[in-house]
Order: sequence, then C-alpha cells, then structure tokens
Amino acid sequence: MNTSDKYASSSSIPYDYNELKETRLVSDHVRDIVEPALWFTMLLLNMMGIVTNIINIRVFIEQGVKNDSTNIGFLCLSICDLFSCAALIPHSLCSIVLYTDGIAKYYTCTAFAITFGYAHIALQNMSTWTTVYISLIRSLCVIFPLKVKLMFTPKITKFVITSIVTFFLLLQLLYSSFTTLVWVFEPEFNQTVAYVIDTPISAIALYYQQLITNQISPALAVFIVSINSILMTQKLIRVKKWRVKNSTHSSTESKEDSSNPNRKAMASKDIELIKFINTTAGIFLVCNLMSFIPSVAVMVLPGVTFHGINKNLFYIVFFIRFLFDSINASINFFFYINVSSRYKGAFASSFQLCLQKSTE
Repeated sequence: MNTSDKYASSSSIPYDYNELKETRLVSDHVRDIVEPALWFTMLLLNMMGIVTNIINIRVFIEQGVKNDSTNIGFLCLSICDLFSCAALIPHSLCSIVLYTDGIAKYYTCTAFAITFGYAHIALQNMSTWTTVYISLIRSLCVIFPLKVKLMFTPKITKFVITSIVTFFLLLQLLYSSFTTLVWVFEPEFNQTVAYVIDTPISAIALYYQQLITNQISPALAVFIVSINSILMTQKLIRVKKWRVKNSTHSSTESKEDSSNPNRKAMASKDIELIKFINTTAGIFLVCNLMSFIPSVAVMVLPGVTFHGINKNLFYIVFFIRFLFDSINASINFFFYINVSSRYKGAFASSFQLCLQKSTE
C-alpha cells in the first residue's frame, strides 16, 4: 500500500488510476468528460450567485428588515446563498490545479477545499429551512391575512432563523471536528501532499449527519413547501373566482368591471402570483430532491464510495447534487425582479443611490 492510500479517507478525494480502471458503471472516459463540465458550470453559476445575492442583500436592507418578518427571512436566505455559492468555488478551482500543476497539488488543493465543502453543506441546509419558513409565512399570509402578523413577529422570526443556523452549524461541526489535516511526503511525487484523515468517531458522525442532511431534512422540507404551495394556489384560485362571480351580479357592474383597468391589473397580478409560487416551489423541490441521489446511490449500488469500484459514479452524483445547489442559490434574483414590484422599486432606488455616490 502506498502512502497516499494509507492516508486517504472518506473526506479526501485522491485519484487511484489503477483502481479506476476497474470501474463498472461509469468509465474513466465518461468521468473525464462529465466532471470538468460540471466544475466549469458550477464555477459560472456560483460566480453569478455571489453577484445576485449581494444585490439581494442590498435590496432587502433597502426595503427594511427591522419590522418585516418576510424581509428578515429573505435577507437571511440571501446571506446563506451568498456564502453557499462562495464555498463551492474552491472545488471548481481545484480542477484547474489538476490540469495545470498535476495530481499532487490537486490532492492538497482538494484537502483544503473540503473545509469549504463542510461550510457549503451547512449553509445549504440553512438556506433550505429558511425557505421553508418563508414559505410558511407566505401561505399563512394568504390563508389568515389578519392574524399572520401576530403569529410571525420579527422577534419570533429572528429566533427561528437563529435556531436553524445554530442547529445545522453544530451538526456540521460535530463531524468536521473529528477530522484532521496531515502533511505526508510522497516519494511517488517527490513532494509533501496534504490529506484529510477521518477517525472511527467521525465515521459515525458522518452517518448520522448524512441521514439528517441528505434524507430526513430535504424530505421534510419538500413536504412542507409542497403543502404550502398547494394551499396558497387553491386559496388564490378561490379568491379569483369569488372576484369574477361578484363582478357579474349585474350587467351594468359587469360591463363597468370588465373595462376597469384596476380590476384587470388585480386579476393579472393574481395569475402572476400563482405562477411565481408554483415556479419557485417547483425549482426548490427539484433542487432539493437532487440531494437524495448521492444517498440512494451509496445505499443501493455496490462500491459507490471514495475508493470503491464505482468511485467515478460517486464523484459524479455528488457534483450533480452540488450543481443543483448552485442553481437553487443563484437564480432567486431573476424571480424577484420579474415578479415583485416592491423589489423592483427598492432595486431601482438602490441602483440610483449607488450611481449617485459613484459620480460624486
């Protein structure tokens, strides 16, 4: 056994090309094509996500977060998405190291990038459950519009979000605290290489962390968001039907209402809101369901591990999961700017203010 095999662990991502030749489900050739494409796509998405989430943070602060529970939630979501995108960029940059400086430097780069990977997993779960909380506020705003402000005060919102952040941060620290970074001289490369080493305790912590973060957490989040979206859509459809019914009580009122621009605008706004709810919920559900793929692959297929016979498949399914995390974290800006008139106003105000400051 060479030194790299001795110190490689479930947290490091070294290549063993002799073992990769025995890969059954995904060949080396397929991996060599798919993996760089995923790295490059993630790099572009995460760079875009950093820009869009900085804009979101500025806009939500402009709208005001002191007394608005929804804006507090959106601000926290944007912060989590910002750092979640930033945490994935080192993994993409390591691919450049692999093709420019060789496998030894790639091992070291990956070992350090794993630290950012820990942060991404925690931030992604924080983002998911902040979205669940926002979805809950929105659905209750539609169903119980007069009571929601008493149910979700800014104080309660801050407590809930703080609890979400604390829980997933501690969960990730529990696992990462049992791993350590070591430097090993590799005669094969004639240089010192960094590896991350797991311990038996960290393996147990990893099992329960994966069970919670990749199975229980996304399943529960998908269920809650799905129910909220269905309830909101049904309520909005009933309200729309009620307005149409009331507008036809008399022929005179019907003619006046049909030509009333305010009523047309209201109907159009209802339709846009329904589309927005269903579209954002759909993207959220698809992106979060993708987190099941690595767990299912590991549990069902043989040798889907860092060093198993199907290690190529292992890497690809995890990078696909990270790709969908990047999509989910980077595209919210485009929905906000296209649907929310309030967001558009705050965005225009912030942008004009920045232009004024830059010209002074």
